[in-house]
Amino acid sequence: MNPTANLLLPELIELLEKRRFRDLRESLRGLDHRDVADLLAELDPPQAALAFRILPSDEMADVFSYFDPEVQEQIINELGEERAWRVLEDMNPDDLAALFDDLPSEVARAMMERLSPETRRHTQLIMGYPLESVGRLMSPEYVRIRPEWTVAKALENIRRYGHDAETLNWVFVIDAKHRLADELHIRKLLLADPETKVAELLDGRFIALRVDDDQEEAVRKLNDYDRSALPVIDANGVLLGIVTFDDVADIAEEEATEDFHKLGGMRKLDTAYSSTGIGALFRKRAPWLVALVGINLMSSGVIAAFEEVLEAAIMLAFFLPLLIDSGGNVGSQAATLMVRSLATGDVLLRQWFRVVRKELFVGVCLGLAMGVASAALGLFRGNWEIGLIVGLSMVSIVLVANIVGTLLPFILSKIRIDPAVASAPLITTVADTLGLLIYFSIASAILTGLDAETVEVAANIGEACVAAVAGQ
Repeated sequence: MNPTANLLLPELIELLEKRRFRDLRESLRGLDHRDVADLLAELDPPQAALAFRILPSDEMADVFSYFDPEVQEQIINELGEERAWRVLEDMNPDDLAALFDDLPSEVARAMMERLSPETRRHTQLIMGYPLESVGRLMSPEYVRIRPEWTVAKALENIRRYGHDAETLNWVFVIDAKHRLADELHIRKLLLADPETKVAELLDGRFIALRVDDDQEEAVRKLNDYDRSALPVIDANGVLLGIVTFDDVADIAEEEATEDFHKLGGMRKLDTAYSSTGIGALFRKRAPWLVALVGINLMSSGVIAAFEEVLEAAIMLAFFLPLLIDSGGNVGSQAATLMVRSLATGDVLLRQWFRVVRKELFVGVCLGLAMGVASAALGLFRGNWEIGLIVGLSMVSIVLVANIVGTLLPFILSKIRIDPAVASAPLITTVADTLGLLIYFSIASAILTGLDAETVEVAANIGEACVAAVAGQ
């Protein structure tokens, strides 16, 4: 919320309590619709509804569209069916569709029946598309012109019908069958000779979204092409609506929030954290954590399998946190990089081999750097055998964790699972198990008399890795 608007909250509450409604309206006048919505959302539902009624009628729909779904439902309940209908009738169909999705079905059905035929038709059309599709975002309120018109006639059409349009920055040219022929920036029309035919300004190079595209595609295209609006077409090229940048801004935030939640090993919250109850937080976080407890049993099994090795050199236990945490950290870094790169299109699924090869060399460099430091620590805390075990283990664990963290998002994407599921807790758990297996396997080999052979193999591997990195 705007800090200045936030300062008005105590004054707003006082004016409501004293029933000074005219002064209240003046206090809210001039504030951005978003700030007004944020202010009213801080009030108790009856107070919020009372303040909402005082707003100018032509501002109610805009303010209402900025409320969170639970606040919208509270306002509707407080306003009553008649007043609520008047507000909803002025809302954009895409905003109405989003509202009806969150309302109880019986309330949504009753409100839908009271809408005008045209508003109801547009809203039902949008609600007929899949929840995560571009069709759910598009608005039918845009300016369209015909190629055979003159620029003067096109501008007259814009002046006549552009008042309710989502944007006037872009004007869309359609043919006789309502198919999208091209798009024009308003500047091109304004600077053209009034007698010029619109067709003479067209080049046929337009960017459009398909109505069944995923909403993330709308976010990506608007960002990639630096556009404020994009047309939405069906399989036959018929223009159905437009998607504007403000439509996808919330989607981009929701997708980023969902990815962050998944990377943290939890399901996406349905509401803001501040309004999410303890029970909901428990349900969102518990499943992954309980599942990871089961996966961690594998780590316990590895330790049990190498119990004799651990008893022979109890000093090995001191380095478990160092090695296991390092593997988890490296794996989480790699997974985070890949999840984000796949999400932004910076890396494609077919490039997996090139990425893995690149991360192989990165893992070798990281492993050698961390391995040398770990070996020195092992030598200082124990003896040369401990130093060798810890150093070789660190190199191997870091390399394996880096490859696992890199590959897992690709594998999940290939089988059509959100790569963000390759979360830090999952990667850490997998890296822990593999790390323990590597650590105790190396320790067992060295401590059971294969010292010379292991040293020679490790030396050869180290030389090969250094040579490969130098060649790269």
